[in-house]
Amino acid sequence: MASKGEGARRQRRDVRRNMERVLEAAQALFAERGAEVKMCEVAARAGVGVGTVYRRFPSKEHLFAAVSAAACADTSLGLEQAAASAASPAAKLRAVIVAQYRHSLHQAALLERSAADALPHESHQGIYPTLHALVADVIGAGQATGAFRPGDPALLAAMVLELLGPRTALRLSQLVEGCEGAADLVADFVLAGLAA
Repeated sequence: MASKGEGARRQRRDVRRNMERVLEAAQALFAERGAEVKMCEVAARAGVGVGTVYRRFPSKEHLFAAVSAAACADTSLGLEQAAASAASPAAKLRAVIVAQYRHSLHQAALLERSAADALPHESHQGIYPTLHALVADVIGAGQATGAFRPGDPALLAAMVLELLGPRTALRLSQLVEGCEGAADLVADFVLAGLAA
């Protein structure tokens, strides 16, 4: 016979497992179709009752915000790992561009979540601040070595980011040979523009 403590632990594990399934299902559906997904569709894909979803997320906007924040955190980690995997500033910038394009194609609807669309109490502002800081740091490092032209790294990073948005990544990937082709094209363009 299970003790009360064991029963409570089992119940917490079930709740945690259900929430993981809900978030995975919501991420997949939102990535496929954007915010038009219904809560009952998320529950069905997760294999839980719709009440289970509503107990944790009182509205679809709350669920979208949670999934979007998780996608942005995952993308941020991927971008930092991409930058860390390269030695020179130019190689770092190319790695970040390729990583951003890959993430954009898989999670476009989630990564486009902007501060204006976020819930009023949410501080989440999407991937932009992390990506901007990372690109500005790489540009600054490239300027320090003489590889990149002078200029305000924050302004130059903002200009680069206009080419890295999810919508731009999707459009360019459709015009050229997929994600890798688009990412290479953008990286070549950016690096040529930044060259000393």
